[in-house]
Amino acid sequence: MTSQTPKRRDFIRVPFNTEAEVTAHDRTIRSRDGIDVSMSGLRLSADTGDDSAFEEGTPCSARIVLAAGENQVVIEATGEIRRSEPGSLAVKFTGLDLDSYQHLRQLILNNTDEPEKAEQEFAAHWGIRKPHS
Repeated sequence: MTSQTPKRRDFIRVPFNTEAEVTAHDRTIRSRDGIDVSMSGLRLSADTGDDSAFEEGTPCSARIVLAAGENQVVIEATGEIRRSEPGSLAVKFTGLDLDSYQHLRQLILNNTDEPEKAEQEFAAHWGIRKPHS
């Protein structure tokens, strides 16, 4: 898998093939086509149409399913809609519980072509945000 590391991003973003959903204002968008995920957010393939529930800045929750069945592992995050355009929805994470943070961190380490760089990024940040200067 190829990691994308544009300069404007704080964290490495990796593609991952799994089920994900974003909920805002009691409306849920699901994607089974896979996602691009980083420690600070995710992008999924979804058509929100003109649904105002998914406007930029709207608070939301996100779920990323890592394993199905009896031993289901789910990353759950709070966030806000960062971008909603035809075929794509982007979410900025604003909160993760400790288990979700650890699962997300491991997902990224296991799926990036640059694990050393990812480790450096984790060490340079406090949680999912840049440290205050």
